[in-house]
Amino acid sequence: MSFTLKQVRYFMAVAELGSVSSAAIEVCISASSVTAAIQDLEKELGVSLFSRHRKGLKLTYDGHRFVQHSQNILDAVSNAKYALDSQQETAQGKLSIGVTYTIASYFLAPLLARFKKSFPNLDITISEHKRSIVEKKLINGSLDIALVITSNLINNSDITSETLIESSRQLWVPPNHPFIELDSVSLEDVSHEPYIQLTIDEARVTHPRFWGKLDLKPNITFKTNSIEAMRSLVATGAGITILSDVVYRPWSLEGDRIITIPLSDPIPTMDIGLAWKTSNNEANVKAFINYCRMAYTSGRNNYRGDILSL
Repeated sequence: MSFTLKQVRYFMAVAELGSVSSAAIEVCISASSVTAAIQDLEKELGVSLFSRHRKGLKLTYDGHRFVQHSQNILDAVSNAKYALDSQQETAQGKLSIGVTYTIASYFLAPLLARFKKSFPNLDITISEHKRSIVEKKLINGSLDIALVITSNLINNSDITSETLIESSRQLWVPPNHPFIELDSVSLEDVSHEPYIQLTIDEARVTHPRFWGKLDLKPNITFKTNSIEAMRSLVATGAGITILSDVVYRPWSLEGDRIITIPLSDPIPTMDIGLAWKTSNNEANVKAFINYCRMAYTSGRNNYRGDILSL
């Protein structure tokens, strides 16, 4: 089997953006060249990576599987360059990292594994807390740095933050929902449907904000702390919801399908990134910040639901 790094980059661009034309603009080549590269890649792999529909492209099951392999390929290339450019052998000592629930579940593990390989002499500890506790621990020095939902941060005077990913929020529906056939769906439309509210990581506080701006309220029929329960309930038609693409997966644990639909009303992104005490200038903290910048802001910082966690 032989495919090129360019084909992988073009595939990831289409997967992230959901359209060949948008991907072509992103990678600065013609749409026909992107199409040809994807077709050659599919021929080489012997599978279909995308399904075509009137609103763009969606990853197939094989496409979702290939996303993670593609990301590993691109990560390996980035890490190889980073290894030559940096001085990670000089970083040593301890680094304490705080995370919130969503970060720990959907964002942390691959990043941490790659960081440890690049900085083998660092003694890294991880602890999970609520966002408010993370902020207090950063300020009192019991945490060096944190990976958090930066759009939820409150203490902006003592804490510096940097967003790595801006994750779109979309509507989740089962595959037979009538909204799929509509050209556009608004929050007004959603407000008349049974709605399932996720409550982790302050979602019960942040979500009413974008509803309130349009003087609307969701018809909440169930609240849950469980993402997996949410997926199962949506996939089987118990209700619909609006969630970040970071936590989106196209199937529930039972194997039922979940479809995402962009909303016509402006919905704020869920921003994920770093937070640290403004006065903390330790070398190990700077090393982690620089590594995360390399890993997540080298060209794209938007996260779509058709992409698995980095």
